[in-house]
Amino acid sequence: MKAGHRVAFACGWLALAVPAQAGQYQLLAGQPNSVLVAARVQNAEQVCNLEISIQGQASVEREVQAPFFEARIDITPQDVESVAVTWRGKFKRVNDVAINACPTQGRTQFAVVEDNAALRAGWRNTFMAMDPTKAQCVRTALQLDRVRYEWFDMADREVSPEDRKIQRAMSRCDDFVAQKKAWGEQNAQNFPCTLPGGLKTRCEGFFTATEKGKAVPITTEAVIRRQLDQQPWGTDVRETSAAKAGRQKQERARQAQLLAEEAAKVKAEEEARLREVQLALEAKAAQARERKEKAEAERAKRLKEIERKEEERLAKRSWLLKQLEKLKSDPKADGKAEEGKAKDDKPAADKPKEDKAEPAKPEVKLEASKPEAPKPEVPKPEAAKPEAAKSEAPKVEPAKPEAAAPKEPPAKEPAAQAPKAK
Repeated sequence: MKAGHRVAFACGWLALAVPAQAGQYQLLAGQPNSVLVAARVQNAEQVCNLEISIQGQASVEREVQAPFFEARIDITPQDVESVAVTWRGKFKRVNDVAINACPTQGRTQFAVVEDNAALRAGWRNTFMAMDPTKAQCVRTALQLDRVRYEWFDMADREVSPEDRKIQRAMSRCDDFVAQKKAWGEQNAQNFPCTLPGGLKTRCEGFFTATEKGKAVPITTEAVIRRQLDQQPWGTDVRETSAAKAGRQKQERARQAQLLAEEAAKVKAEEEARLREVQLALEAKAAQARERKEKAEAERAKRLKEIERKEEERLAKRSWLLKQLEKLKSDPKADGKAEEGKAKDDKPAADKPKEDKAEPAKPEVKLEASKPEAPKPEVPKPEAAKPEAAKSEAPKVEPAKPEAAAPKEPPAKEPAAQAPKAK
């Protein structure tokens, strides 16, 4: 098609990014294409009616209104190089309401192509030649105005209502880029910043608009819409959501660490207090054990001293006292003692040889300890020493040696008298 061969010229113009005064859509063969036509109305009409004739299709009517009197139509071209569209005013009545015919007529022509690869390449080069912020602004502005720029040929000599929108987007986006913003020349999506209070973090820029005396965030599309309509807008910065989440996570971790440290400190203090209490209890128990051991040692020492003194006393006592104590501890030993003494009173010839030495010792000890013992025939009731009374009893019994054993009760009388003497 001849229209396809003009793409190189269009791409060259787009690369220069020079505002154009004319341009028109290209249509994709066999597919419905939405395009815009506009009538020039010179009088004071605000709303009027147009009859639009499309080559190869049935005519349609559209109501248009000031200030641009634009109408959107759908064209489905067949196997042709171009499609001509004409319009003229036509009166109509709707529900008894009369709509005047637009006092105008006009014509335009659309080229038909098999694809738009060349146009897309040309627009891509145009955007790459712009500042990134301006390129984003122009794209957004054209999308807001429903300009299908991927299908719009700026090199076409035909006049289109989209020309005005494209030129306005270019001009207003230049002003948009030139206006100072809160983030300066930095990347608005993510840049280092310091928030009030000295907090260093990562921020992002955003646009604002004043509503009810208060600045509120608005989207990029909204601020470009306001820029196209020459309405006021502003900018501000805030912490990025990722930085805020990371900072809050760090803050939570720091708080958790502080709480853990505080809990550990409290636990350590409690353990130290418990250790002090335990040590105090152990010290008190140790003191009690020491006192007990000391008391037991002193008691054992006293008992040992008492034992020693008792042993000394027993060692120093007389033979007669020893015999009396034996009688107290073993009453049967009395008869044995009397029998022994009776045997001792017998002549030496009657005693066995092995008993000669044994009875002699107590007699000598008795004589030595008690030299003044009275005779058994004349007992003295006022005798001061009980040993003498005790020595008399065994001396009387030998007269009846054979009856010594049965007369055990009389033999116990001295033992009963002994405590009185003490």
